[in-house]
Amino acid sequence: MEEFNRKTQIGAVAFFRNCLKNRDVKGAMSCFDPEGVYIDRDGKEISERTQVEKAMQYLCALGPEIKGAKPHVTTIGNLSLWLDEWEMIGKTPDNQIVKMNGHTACMMKRNTEGIWLWLVDNPFGAAVLKQ
Repeated sequence: MEEFNRKTQIGAVAFFRNCLKNRDVKGAMSCFDPEGVYIDRDGKEISERTQVEKAMQYLCALGPEIKGAKPHVTTIGNLSLWLDEWEMIGKTPDNQIVKMNGHTACMMKRNTEGIWLWLVDNPFGAAVLKQ
């Protein structure tokens, strides 16, 4: 099993992407702050944990391989703004190929153990403004 240093933003994002790729819903959920919000491609803010988990179940079902560009990370204290571009390829349960790309604009929060978690996970960035 690959090791990830979740005490760095890069390591936390790599861990999250690895969880999705390996269909690990529980691991993906562990990447969210208890107050975390997921923003879907339509710009809907999902904060209810069971609804965030449904979104993670959908993503994990695809087993996506996600490749990101070099991120831009701005950190102030225990908060970080993470910006990057990404490409994803996965498969639906009926073997249909799913390809997506986007520009991430996310906020991360360092918890008391020093682990970086999603406070706001917006994988579609400014594209949500076009809805």
